[in-house]
Amino acid sequence: MGHNKSHSLKEWSLSERKKQMKTTIMIVMTLTLAVGPLYGNAGEKPPPMPAEEQPEVLTRGPVHEAFAEPVNLQFQPGLVAPTQPPANIVENPPTDRPVGTQFVWVPGYWAWDSERNSYIWISGCWRAAPPNMYWVSGYWAKVAEGWQWVPGFWMPVTSVRQIEYLPAPPAVEEVQPPGAPPYSDNIWVPSCWYWYQGQYIRRPGYWLAAKEDWVWMPSHYVWTPRGYVFVGGYWDYVLDSRGVLFAPVYFPRTIYERPGFSYSLSIVVDTGHLQFSLFTRPRYWHYYFGDYYDDTYIGIGIYPWFEFKQYHTWYDPIYEYNRWHFRKTDPRWDEHERNEYDRRRANKDLRPPRTYQEMENRLVRLPEPQRRNFRMAEPISAFVADKKSPLKFGNIKTNAQEKISRQSTDVHKFREDRSRWESPTSGQKTVQSSVEHKVPKTQPEQVKIPASPVTGRRDFMNIFKKSPPSRPANEHKTEIRNGRRTKGNRDKSN
Repeated sequence: MGHNKSHSLKEWSLSERKKQMKTTIMIVMTLTLAVGPLYGNAGEKPPPMPAEEQPEVLTRGPVHEAFAEPVNLQFQPGLVAPTQPPANIVENPPTDRPVGTQFVWVPGYWAWDSERNSYIWISGCWRAAPPNMYWVSGYWAKVAEGWQWVPGFWMPVTSVRQIEYLPAPPAVEEVQPPGAPPYSDNIWVPSCWYWYQGQYIRRPGYWLAAKEDWVWMPSHYVWTPRGYVFVGGYWDYVLDSRGVLFAPVYFPRTIYERPGFSYSLSIVVDTGHLQFSLFTRPRYWHYYFGDYYDDTYIGIGIYPWFEFKQYHTWYDPIYEYNRWHFRKTDPRWDEHERNEYDRRRANKDLRPPRTYQEMENRLVRLPEPQRRNFRMAEPISAFVADKKSPLKFGNIKTNAQEKISRQSTDVHKFREDRSRWESPTSGQKTVQSSVEHKVPKTQPEQVKIPASPVTGRRDFMNIFKKSPPSRPANEHKTEIRNGRRTKGNRDKSN
């Protein structure tokens, strides 16, 4: 009897253990199915990130103002954007940089895109600073209608760091030359007004002896909220030798608002192709590149660069140099530029791609001979490997990277400082209208400024192993004051 009872207890205990084991296995399986999706399958790839959530590298847009600027002859206030620009993007330049002490890093800034009704980021650039010149960065100023662009400019390095703000100058005359150049090596320089002994005196236009590899930037004025700044004429590098221009980028708000976000630059604009699709927006003081061939862009003030001869509201020194430069190899260069513009305006298939991704997709479908015509940009690695480039490259060391980072911070601070010292509402609580400014300035005003973080060297030999040409005699103030220059004079000093 006791034996049977013991046997029955063993069977019951074995049965209970089986039930418990089965329950445990089911619980483990349930937890595995429930928890597994939280970790995902290691061998399974997620769908690609939506394009709307990624930075979009553009193959069109404004050219960085420190890299190249048209000369505005209208003296009008800048473009107004309806919203405040976002905080600056932290940029990480690639380890390759152009070799030479003349190259300086100029960080990017926000530009208003009228089509997107939003801001796009104009990436930083490596710039061969004009000899003995320093850069004053542009900025967005708060006005009643929104945020107004105040352009940047290059100024000569002097012993006294100050900027003189002048009353509004008279309208520019003699934008167009009086006739054919007296010599084949001549370029026309428009007239300009000089402030002398409490009034403006006019310097007539003149014919300049052009110089290979150098672009003459004529004397002109830059509008600011505090007054007009006179920028004396200076020699600058040709476009292909100015440095490295990184492509603009569109950033969705969800990206640039991430805490600690930074962006690594890697795509470079082809400066050779830049000149085949170059436009100007005079009121914004910017060049534009890429597909702006529709007539609607003229309606918002974006013109083909050769149209400065028709509208007379700006002067294009790069276009004038190129026309002179190609006078022997392509005597009808000016006509060809216009014809190419008309072809692309009439046929959308001939227009350059608008984004880097679109460019890559189109290049795959094109035969090799045609790809060159559409390659608006390329990775920095391909740009460095190009043996036809006049630039030489080297690697950035760790301590140099830290210096570039500090340089970017210093440039942004200098820009903010400028916005404060030029503010017409300094010490006031109201915001001025961009149209109805304060009482017109009648006397000049000198303002001491801090040292610019972007300054060209005076004592280096440039990449062509020669110094810039001498300053044209027509630009000497003593000559202008004495009234010794007459209309249509030819500069004979060069």
